Amino acid sequence: MNKKFNFILKKKKVNKFFLYLLVFFIISFFIYFLIPKFFNYTPSLIQASLNKNNNIIIKNISDINYKLFPSPRIRLSGTSLIFEDGILDVQAAEVDIVLNLLSITDRKIVNYNKLLINKGSVIIEITRINQLFNYIKKNKKKINLKKNNIILLKENKKLLEINDVKARINTKSNIQQLNINGFFLNHKISFILKSISDIKTKIILKVPDLDVLTNILLETNDDYKTYKGLVNIELINNFFQFDLVKKEKIIINKGFVRSNLINFSLEGDLAFKPYFSFNLDIKPTAINTEKLVFMFQQLYLLENLSEVEIIKKLDGTINFKNIFKGSIIFKNREILFKNFNLGENSNIVFDSKISDFGKKGKIRFYLTTNIQDKENFVKELKISGYLTPSSSRVIFDQIMLDKETFTDKKIKNYQAKFKNLTSNSLNNIFNETKIRNFLENF
Repeated sequence: MNKKFNFILKKKKVNKFFLYLLVFFIISFFIYFLIPKFFNYTPSLIQASLNKNNNIIIKNISDINYKLFPSPRIRLSGTSLIFEDGILDVQAAEVDIVLNLLSITDRKIVNYNKLLINKGSVIIEITRINQLFNYIKKNKKKINLKKNNIILLKENKKLLEINDVKARINTKSNIQQLNINGFFLNHKISFILKSISDIKTKIILKVPDLDVLTNILLETNDDYKTYKGLVNIELINNFFQFDLVKKEKIIINKGFVRSNLINFSLEGDLAFKPYFSFNLDIKPTAINTEKLVFMFQQLYLLENLSEVEIIKKLDGTINFKNIFKGSIIFKNREILFKNFNLGENSNIVFDSKISDFGKKGKIRFYLTTNIQDKENFVKELKISGYLTPSSSRVIFDQIMLDKETFTDKKIKNYQAKFKNLTSNSLNNIFNETKIRNFLENF
């Protein structure tokens, strides 16, 4: 009986010891984590730590608080931050500095594991994207964004905005990665920038609702002043692939496009300074003329829309080779078609100019070819006029055959014949056989 009583007594003593020990640890735990509550976290102390670890400058702080839950952290309210000389400008955010638990009582420096930036606006200047890539590669502390808006600027003008953004700048096993998830024009968008080595960076962009997938691999040795890489783009069942080299311009090599509208190879160059310009060589291998003409007519009917303004702001040249030849020149808010051949070996050449879009817009054209008369004499034929895409109407205003100018009556006669050719579809304008048969009437 005594032995049993002594055993129970000893057991109670052991349990009491562990209970006291548990209480001691709980009290110590709370004391340890509550000590920072009584620290004076000054803006200068926080600034020194952010500048040292992430090269961040604080523009302003409206309030500073210590929070124990969900983990010990310093919360900055109404905060604006500048990352590394302005590559990122964060405005009106709530910032949590998640503290390092092992050095939480250090009063001389704020030692933290990661930053949480909430409900702010993150402004990025597009001309500093290369510097942002370098910052991500050098960054050693985690940075998370939640419910932010990312605004992309060019020369202080807004290009686009991504809303309700969740983002992470993370470092793991010497691999730096930026993940962005949000909404662009009410469509889900995800963006991944991943440094897979000291010289290689992978970029992935997805917009599932629009069937957009972009996969880019870049290689650089000089902080993205120059680089080379491979680009793959999938856009609504259209596939683009090309190699690129960035020096003073972006040079495109070994490019090809595959779609249900047109297949072609692609080479050329692009420039973004002082303005966007391009010079591209395209060799079509297959083309759906009917769909192409239909899309052109639909585009031409747009009035006072941003899409039209974008087209008018383009500056560059597209040179076609192979199935048909010629150049499309975008310049001075006009689109010019120069020396276009309807076939690879055709002598039917036309030029045209587009100045105005919309239902009342017209395309000015000039057609030149050589035809043989009944005695096999070669004569030069020139036709000029207007095409109205919205109504598929073609008007001849001048016809010259071997320097002889046709009368108005004769012109109207040939115009009526040409109307029969285009009555079913404007697509027949690009049918060399039908155009050649019409021209033989002369």
